[in-house]
Amino acid sequence: MSAKKGAGYTYAFAMGLCLVCSIGLSLAYTVLKPMQADNVRLDIVQNLFSAVGYTPDQIAELKPAEVLSKFESDFEVKVLDKDNNEADTAFMKKELLGLGYTEEALAKENAASMMNLFNRKVKLLARKADKKLEEYDPGYKALYVYQPGGTIEAYVVPIQGNGLWDIIKGYIALELDLNTVKGISFYEHAETPGLGARITEDWFKQNYVGKHILGNAGELVSITIAKGKVADSVPESKHDHWVDGISGATLTTKGINQFLYADLQKYEPYFKTLRN
Repeated sequence: MSAKKGAGYTYAFAMGLCLVCSIGLSLAYTVLKPMQADNVRLDIVQNLFSAVGYTPDQIAELKPAEVLSKFESDFEVKVLDKDNNEADTAFMKKELLGLGYTEEALAKENAASMMNLFNRKVKLLARKADKKLEEYDPGYKALYVYQPGGTIEAYVVPIQGNGLWDIIKGYIALELDLNTVKGISFYEHAETPGLGARITEDWFKQNYVGKHILGNAGELVSITIAKGKVADSVPESKHDHWVDGISGATLTTKGINQFLYADLQKYEPYFKTLRN
């Protein structure tokens, strides 16, 4: 075999190998994508249960299908617009159908997942409607009502914002007075192991339970993470709104303090109507 033919064979073999690998990766992605989506949904639902008081052991006892089924029976998902009015999915569905989504595909979405899909496409939808984003965007946000057996026990607010390295996501659950914290969970982050990543540890999350988000005059004050121990740095009169911090995680906890207040503030007008 000549050197020229040998080089051609090597090139053809390499190209063929690349093609086979490319097809294999594409098939693997296609097959695994639904499984990945299911795992993400399961993680989110498990953290909703964690926020309302389920322990890790109680969650682990439930099979994935049982967790999802229990979510459907125990939670009601409300979608609120930027004026804190309750919205239905009719407008979202109509707009998404206009982008080419099918009735069959949208039928699989619950209120929260359809809202998330709409929010991801809202810039495109605004351009399609020939409107400015601030004019078009309804400002949809989800509120999870925990009502096992049909009796409301808590309201759960999604929270998210910047940590040290990336977005942190979680949930905070409030008792029926919409003031007392029932629980909190964090389910997505890229914080440093042993430092900021400790926000997912039970001892840290338990710090929030029983704390109050409203001040003495009924104003929103949220819950703030201290630098170190609350007892060592915060006046006793304010202990009800502070939790112990994490050593070496100042920027992570600063981010949580900021986005927790900001997200609670978005829901406060609606909560005021429920408290009255």
